[in-house]
Amino acid sequence: MSLSWDAVAFNGGIKEYEVYRDGVSIGTRVGTSFADSGLTQLTTYKYQVRAIPNVGDPSPLSAELSVTTLATEPTSVNVTESSKTLTVGDTYQINATVSPSGADQNVTYTSSSTATATVSSSGLVTAKAAGTTTITVASKVKPSVKTTVAITVNEPTPPAGE
Repeated sequence: MSLSWDAVAFNGGIKEYEVYRDGVSIGTRVGTSFADSGLTQLTTYKYQVRAIPNVGDPSPLSAELSVTTLATEPTSVNVTESSKTLTVGDTYQINATVSPSGADQNVTYTSSSTATATVSSSGLVTAKAAGTTTITVASKVKPSVKTTVAITVNEPTPPAGE
């Protein structure tokens, strides 16, 4: 998190600025900017700054600035198998993860041919009829980040002697 503020004028000059996060001093800077790190995503923090003059008492704390950190952006969706062959009536659970690990792990699933195989919102594929379909697994927060699973569905093998 990068913070910056306007310089203040003090008789005798400014020695440094003290930065507070959630009411606790987290450091000082000679200049008018500060980089805070080690923050948790999707968390709101309140910052304040005060000037420490070369001579005299520090200034009062500034007004609070409330900032919420962003989530880590997804870069890829990964599945354990990129293709799977099923028999009509079979089910298959797609296991998907989003990278990097700090990114939102929610994904959506869509089938290119629901007549061949359907897919639930949790990634459970149900083979409906012989054919092929593609299941697209996409990041919910960034749908352009996606991968596919090729599904082939075969008719069941009839029992011997039929």
